[in-house]
Amino acid sequence: MSALYDSVSWLEPLLIDPIPADLVAMADQMLALKGRLEGLYPAETADRIGQLLQLTNSFYSNLIEGQYTEPKAIEQKARIKRSAKQLTDIAASHVYVQRALERLIDRDGGPDWGQLFSVNFLSLLHRGLFRDASLQELHIEGRDTPMVPGQLRDIPRLDVSVGRHDAPAYRIVRPMLERMQVVYGRIADPRYRLIGALAYHHRLAWVHPFPDGNGRVVRMITHLQLLKLGLASPLWSLSRGVAREHEAYYRHLAQADQHRQGDLDGRGQLSLKALQEFVRFMLRTCIDQMTYMLQALDRDALRARLERAVAFDERFVAAGIKPQTARALHILITQGAVLRNDFKVYMGLGERTAISQLKQLVQLGVVESPSPKSRLIHPGFPVWFAQLVFPDLHRRFM
Repeated sequence: MSALYDSVSWLEPLLIDPIPADLVAMADQMLALKGRLEGLYPAETADRIGQLLQLTNSFYSNLIEGQYTEPKAIEQKARIKRSAKQLTDIAASHVYVQRALERLIDRDGGPDWGQLFSVNFLSLLHRGLFRDASLQELHIEGRDTPMVPGQLRDIPRLDVSVGRHDAPAYRIVRPMLERMQVVYGRIADPRYRLIGALAYHHRLAWVHPFPDGNGRVVRMITHLQLLKLGLASPLWSLSRGVAREHEAYYRHLAQADQHRQGDLDGRGQLSLKALQEFVRFMLRTCIDQMTYMLQALDRDALRARLERAVAFDERFVAAGIKPQTARALHILITQGAVLRNDFKVYMGLGERTAISQLKQLVQLGVVESPSPKSRLIHPGFPVWFAQLVFPDLHRRFM
């Protein structure tokens, strides 16, 4: 194991300076797309799609790590209370941790920008992801003892290699993390914070702060930082984009590991040009996924997909759902909540038939009703239904 990276100076450059104009333009484009996404649907619908996208993030983040778990299985396991003994699945833990930390960040008095780069926050995230992991999942190849969730690899004999990359020496891990918090945590401009967060994505992966599980931690922390910036709308998934372009993602990560290429490649130890290219790739990926969801959520296209789903999907057919319900479902999704009696009117069916149809839709999970007689009802997005409504949402790109 090489002890080459044994100084904090090896992190440089941490900031992209000067920032190329096209990166600033893409950051501005993300802000504009975020506004368009937020204006598409009411908060009730966005929140429910957001819960679905938490499953999507877990599905793709685990797929990137070479672990395929059916979205339906993640959905079922994520319903189990965390204290239950049955929950020993990393994919379900991913959903639980994302939900808990999103609530923490959204809450008044939650962590400020600088705290999202702290050693404590990283350890909290890693511990949450792997707290329920099995001994097999905690096993580290070539090690006699299992990984301890939340424990940095800043203890003797925890030097590692990842592919062709020798990660920094164990004794410099914590100082490197603390240095990054100082640099990235003090950025004030929202656009530069975005660019800094994406640069941090690479540098954190390069440091490899934990014996294992770093990929999941890095992608989750980037999602949470985007959320803090108001950019991680519940209506799109960065992990989906990374999985879709996984070969390019790993190529850009590896290229940003390179040492400086001559006097015109910045002033640090690592390549400034390669870091710029990585951030450029990540910005393009974000924009691509935001655009995908804008198209998927187009109201006219959504209506057409609902009509096809109700008419032809085996679950709707087996439940005896009539084609007229597609219109009512479309109104429900686009309004976020409607009165029970109004929903029955939207179906354009007789009273008895409408009551029966609504009951079936609730049992299918595509309509949510807090109680059998609650006045307000809401849209539901079980995985099977979401995959009909949002094309290619859960596709095995790898």
